[in-house]
Amino acid sequence: MRPDTKPEIRPIWGQAIKRLSHARKHRHKCSAPFRNLSQQGTARMAQADLSQQGKLELVLDLKGNLLEGPIWDDRIKKLHFVDINGQLIHTIDIDIKSQHPRHTDVKVPEPVGNIGLTEDPNILLAALKRAIVLFDIEKQAVVREIATTPEEHGVEGYRFNDGKISPGGVFIGGRMHKTGPEVTGKHSHWYRLDWHREDGKSRLIPLLGPDGVQLPNGLDWNDKKGVMYFNDSINNDNDPPSGTIWEFKTDKLGIPIDTHPDRPHARKVKTLGVNAEGGVPDGMCLDHEGHIWTALCGGSAVVCIDPQSGDELHRIKLPVSSPTACAFAGTDLSVLYITTLDDKSESKGTGGLWSYELPGLSGWSASYVAKPV
Repeated sequence: MRPDTKPEIRPIWGQAIKRLSHARKHRHKCSAPFRNLSQQGTARMAQADLSQQGKLELVLDLKGNLLEGPIWDDRIKKLHFVDINGQLIHTIDIDIKSQHPRHTDVKVPEPVGNIGLTEDPNILLAALKRAIVLFDIEKQAVVREIATTPEEHGVEGYRFNDGKISPGGVFIGGRMHKTGPEVTGKHSHWYRLDWHREDGKSRLIPLLGPDGVQLPNGLDWNDKKGVMYFNDSINNDNDPPSGTIWEFKTDKLGIPIDTHPDRPHARKVKTLGVNAEGGVPDGMCLDHEGHIWTALCGGSAVVCIDPQSGDELHRIKLPVSSPTACAFAGTDLSVLYITTLDDKSESKGTGGLWSYELPGLSGWSASYVAKPV
């Protein structure tokens, strides 16, 4: 997710939004299956604009402020996602017999950066301004607070951003200042949750601090390789400023092993310049082949990245400027759902939920479930 869009934000983010082109037209007829495209050479795939080969649809024209964090609960066939500034958790019930998914939303007491599944499908783990809480979506109420960040990590203007549950059931997520590092110079933290069933023992353990991360964002795991991928969306220490997709080796729970600020054993997958045309790497997910799909917020696209070479393999262009995150969901994880933010343009679907389908394209895994010890 990108920093909150407000008129006073003038540096990199603000310039990018102002200079973005208007909506683009797309053809949605399906042609060659994704599997055939993936068997082509890398040079050929780099030219594959999937916008013209798959089916891109506006699922919900919510006109939300800052939609983010889609997660798929395969147990109950529901997709959850948040509107961070709207303080809403949205849910769509995906019934393959119905053309229109059933949609509900519930209000939460604070801006909600991300959510995660728990052992009870009705209770979600929710990351708010400082606290990680359990939230009952049926009763529309906080069940209890699990852990909170210390005051010295920032209070006013700070909140959780993107986060997910690892394959081993551990919450990992980042916290940022709402205006972004390029405006205030204030940097961020990236945490893991040490969650205990017994009250009073749970805590948030920093993985990276202000000297190691500036805008913590999307993440996902390839548990077969024992690695995770992570987007640090903006690093103003780079010249020019850029966002980076990182690869970390993980332990058996999916917790990154090397989180030293210099990251001697971590690997840069790709660096993307922060500019009006390209956008920045935001939320991400993996497809069934282990490729990274990341939303380019401000870049009107979701792109597929080869995690080994860093090459862009495929691109889905959107008729809105700022996709924020993506997740595979539905039967056989065959639908890519894309959240967006309100870019203040007149484009239809800005601040809405989109979907994309192409035969042969599917996801790595349904969302994982948080497990206390």
